[in-house]
Amino acid sequence: MRNPNILVKLGLAGLVMASASCSKVLDKTPISTLTTGNFYKTAADAEAGLVGAYNGYYTQYYVWDYITDLDAVSDNCYAGGNNPDNIAQDYFTTTALNGNVTRDWQELYQVISGANAVLDGVPGINDPVWAGNNRKEQILGEAKFIRAMQYYYLVSFWGDVPLVLTDVQSGAAVYPSRTPAAQVWAQIISDLKYADSVLPAASSSNPNNGRATLGAADALLAKVYAQTGDYTDCDTYCKKVLSNGYYALVSNYADLFDGNHPNTVESIFEIQHSSASGTTSYGPELFLPYSLTGDTWPKYDPATNDIVKAYQAAGDNVRMKASIYWSVASDVVAIPPPYTASDTAVPYIYKWKQPAGWNSPDNQIMIRLADIILLDAEALNATGSTNQAITLLNQIRTRVGLPNTTATGQTAVAAAILNERRLELAFEGHRWLDLLRQGASYTINLMNNQVDPAGKPLPYNLTQDKLLFPVPQAEMDLDVNLTQNSGY
Repeated sequence: MRNPNILVKLGLAGLVMASASCSKVLDKTPISTLTTGNFYKTAADAEAGLVGAYNGYYTQYYVWDYITDLDAVSDNCYAGGNNPDNIAQDYFTTTALNGNVTRDWQELYQVISGANAVLDGVPGINDPVWAGNNRKEQILGEAKFIRAMQYYYLVSFWGDVPLVLTDVQSGAAVYPSRTPAAQVWAQIISDLKYADSVLPAASSSNPNNGRATLGAADALLAKVYAQTGDYTDCDTYCKKVLSNGYYALVSNYADLFDGNHPNTVESIFEIQHSSASGTTSYGPELFLPYSLTGDTWPKYDPATNDIVKAYQAAGDNVRMKASIYWSVASDVVAIPPPYTASDTAVPYIYKWKQPAGWNSPDNQIMIRLADIILLDAEALNATGSTNQAITLLNQIRTRVGLPNTTATGQTAVAAAILNERRLELAFEGHRWLDLLRQGASYTINLMNNQVDPAGKPLPYNLTQDKLLFPVPQAEMDLDVNLTQNSGY
């Protein structure tokens, strides 16, 4: 079995240019260990460097950790498995020594390093290949999108984090201190607005699969504005995405996750996996049951009884069937905790269907149109346009055969949108940030009232301090200027 707990030994204090030795997803030769100064000479070098930055989407964070960080930490999944670090995250007993938290900090900064290398090296290139076009600016826009996405997760998980904007580390920059979260959010917005100004829009003739596009930049901007409480600008950028006629909801929800319909018109940013290109994923093997994989160890992140009840209460059989696979463990299979009954079916998450022996070709959809439609509904309702919000909410419900919402009034509609986002986007890495937008008290109360599969209260003791992850001790040992979050 491939070890899902391996750590990437890349500390913030030792950032280097991101390596990219195996990906062919963009049909370019990626960079490896060359430095910014001696590598970036031609347009071809710039393209290769950009591939190196995109290869950050094949780290463990994007293979599976983001599901633990955003769904298992929430009320969508239990930790399952047999990894104490996952269980600690689920139970809010994480410490600064947690291997998952350490790995995620390191890998997100690793991806930033790759993007920064492009942003450092490409501006000095003057290649005649770029005459009469804006490909150089597009490369920079794609790199800024990549950097912005990593900081989106970092600041959401840790609050204040070091804002590293160059791959050339010297002097005080070798040991950066934490930057106030507001400044990090501002940089994310700046990067994405630049990307918005230069990136091409996805179209049927040029979908740019796996690439950052205008739609991806605007969608992430909308999500950033929502997370910072600016619903007016959130609505503006949601509408920019919705105005692109290329994007549309697929008629059959299950097509999004059956492994046979990659890069649909609903997809805005999708990580590419392919047997042909050697970019397969081992993530599905970690989640799917013995009956589909043949692995006998307890699988990670099974669905909670709480979300199962939410699907059932809504009469939402379409999305539940596409999202959850029920399987009874045999005598030789370890049951993912906190499930214990060997004769009762366990609800495993199922938004990837093809484990393929640790080599799944199934893509991962990071941002899709339904997310933005519901986010716009949230923004419209928050800014007083509740009737318009209801129209968007019903658009999502109609796709899966549900009747129009019965919610009326701003408070009830807000709750209906939050629940719809849960049912629509479960196990795709959105729920924890959706909860945080509801406020600390809401999130703490919700999580501390969760129960196990038998209906007994789980030993959660979530406090406001635990809404943020601890700064990894390994990073603090390397960087004397790092400080710890309160409560750790």
